[in-house]
Amino acid sequence: MRCDSSAIAAYRFDAVRGVLELLYVEGRLVYDYPCDELLFAEFELAPSKGKFVNGVLKPHAERFNWTPTPRPLGAA
Repeated sequence: MRCDSSAIAAYRFDAVRGVLELLYVEGRLVYDYPCDELLFAEFELAPSKGKFVNGVLKPHAERFNWTPTPRPLGAA
């Protein structure tokens, strides 16, 4: 889904894998963050997607010892 953000170009929530995939505006790499439906709903409502990622999503990932690894757009 396209995103009206200065930091994030697009995103996709994969409920089966439990991840939020983010495509940042400066590249063609996708980053996966651990995410459930409730957290995704909060992300969608956030007035600033970038601030939400930095203030909520990244700390959430760190609690799971999850380091988002970039992968090329279109790679599974």
